[in-house]
Amino acid sequence: MLFHVHLMHQLTTSTRPVKVAYPTWLMVETQDAWMQRVRDDTIVSRSHRELASVIGELGIRHQVERVTDDGYFSMDIYLPEYDVAVEFDGPSHYYHSSASS
Repeated sequence: MLFHVHLMHQLTTSTRPVKVAYPTWLMVETQDAWMQRVRDDTIVSRSHRELASVIGELGIRHQVERVTDDGYFSMDIYLPEYDVAVEFDGPSHYYHSSASS
């Protein structure tokens, strides 16, 4: 989570940039943990695979769960010819069970 905050500080534009300093060892540890999670925590749902299949049937070249060149993010579906990332939030993102409500 700390590395996420670091990325937010670096990637957002602001009229008053905030300079935050962390110990080097801490940034190395958090960056490594973040990048490992990006590589290892990818789950492709059935709906996600179906969308990728439709994109393929349309003749559009695509990559599923492509990691960005910097290793910081994983794109659900990447369309390299257009340099477009597609984030797919399937139906499970909107269902609430009575146990979690």
